Amino acid sequence: MRKKLYAVLLILAASAACLFAISLDAEARGNAVLTSGDVSYAFSHNPAFLASSGFSLELPLTARLFNASGVLSNDLVENISDIASMDEERMVSGILDLLREFSGTMPLLSIEERISLTAFGMGASISASERVITTGGSVGLNLSLALNGTLSAGFARKFDFENGWSLSAGAVLNLDYMIYTSPAGVETVVGIMLDPDGSGGFSIYSGHAVSADIGVNITYPLGFSTAFVVRNLGSGYHMNDGEGNSFILPNPVETDTAAGWSGQWSFVSLDLEIGMRGWNRIRSYPDLLESLNAGASLGITKFIDINLGIDGGYPACGITLDFLCFEIAAAYYWQDFGVVYGLAPRDVLSLEIALSFG
Repeated sequence: MRKKLYAVLLILAASAACLFAISLDAEARGNAVLTSGDVSYAFSHNPAFLASSGFSLELPLTARLFNASGVLSNDLVENISDIASMDEERMVSGILDLLREFSGTMPLLSIEERISLTAFGMGASISASERVITTGGSVGLNLSLALNGTLSAGFARKFDFENGWSLSAGAVLNLDYMIYTSPAGVETVVGIMLDPDGSGGFSIYSGHAVSADIGVNITYPLGFSTAFVVRNLGSGYHMNDGEGNSFILPNPVETDTAAGWSGQWSFVSLDLEIGMRGWNRIRSYPDLLESLNAGASLGITKFIDINLGIDGGYPACGITLDFLCFEIAAAYYWQDFGVVYGLAPRDVLSLEIALSFG
């Protein structure tokens, strides 16, 4: 039980950043969007943005490939051919070769879906994510599956004052549900692929949590703004291993703050932000580096956004294209999966396709 619990805790730590469906625009900007005023970030970054739009409806689909450079450089076509061959030996060899540069615990692939609706300061969102997570490395590589679902609802109000001042404040209530499997060896995974009816020896863990986020965004004259957000107010995750054993997984409260500036000239716009995430948990210099983030978004007409950012010391970039109600976004960024900061940075390649109204 203790070994299985430790493995699940590692899986949760590796995938904590995926519990909420985060827009690729935000990832490409280093998650420095607390002052952006964009309703797209209301459920993932600042609930105050629920007051930013009279009506909006968004349906994004996002795919992320982790350790992208390592996966794409390992004879990708040949390895995929081996995995698709339905020959057990070739399938095991293909998976191990495809993932030979993975080490420690980190996601391999994730798919995320979300639908959100906002109107007159109120909003609701349903999001889900499915991930394949690797643990170990080399011939000791294990794989596990993780599924998360989040139901969110919130409310915000905006107060306008004289001389360009305004204050927006909001809160979002989140209900999270998760299912994780214990790590299994590649041979076991291949056996399940060849015989889906087999049990495969997986242990199933499930859990839920109820939490709340509150946020404030203040805009000043000349395009300046500041934001303050408190997230994860509530209990930890109530986990169950399917065998009658239960435990509580902590969900620490985090406080985020940021300062931003935005400007518009003809068909060009620019948004800048610098901030600190989870600064209430800073205890050391590496904690400070992980907390800092900054981002910039250059808008060219209403159809193209070029995004750059730094998140926890790692770079990010991306582009977003808007075509009427369709939005296509791509992002490339680095994320740290080490137990110690700086030990296991990996690159992530992401693509998002969305329907957006409002």
